[in-house]
Amino acid sequence: MMKLVAVLGAFMLVAGAAPAFEGLEPIRLGSKSDPEASLFSYDQKFSDTTTLKNYYLGMSAYKDFDGCERLSSNIYLKSNPNWTDIALNANFSSGTGRMGYLVLDQDSMDIRDVMVDVSHEFIGNFTIDEKVLVVKNRMNETGFFGCL
Repeated sequence: MMKLVAVLGAFMLVAGAAPAFEGLEPIRLGSKSDPEASLFSYDQKFSDTTTLKNYYLGMSAYKDFDGCERLSSNIYLKSNPNWTDIALNANFSSGTGRMGYLVLDQDSMDIRDVMVDVSHEFIGNFTIDEKVLVVKNRMNETGFFGCL
């Protein structure tokens, strides 16, 4: 009788522990083809903002991406007292992208004396490849930058 109880107890232990050996159910990433999955990757929105201020040149630049899907962006900034180099690459589908720069008159440095004011706004599906080089007055005359 004792053997029967031991065998029956061992059988119940193995049967009860069987679900634990099955492992965890894998996570299902959602897509439009599998609406029952809990995470929907196509609903993810991305944002990215960068601002540059070069007070020696009276220059400011910015990039701002908001609510973008599949956003990939890269920005290269090099700034010193005589020049600023900016290169921006971005690719996104849907959402809003903004970029621009402002250069003040280098003699007065007053916000009322704007020499250059450029701003772009992109809505929808865009690829941006922008390069900006801002050079202090008469820097090109020294031959430092060659012919611009």
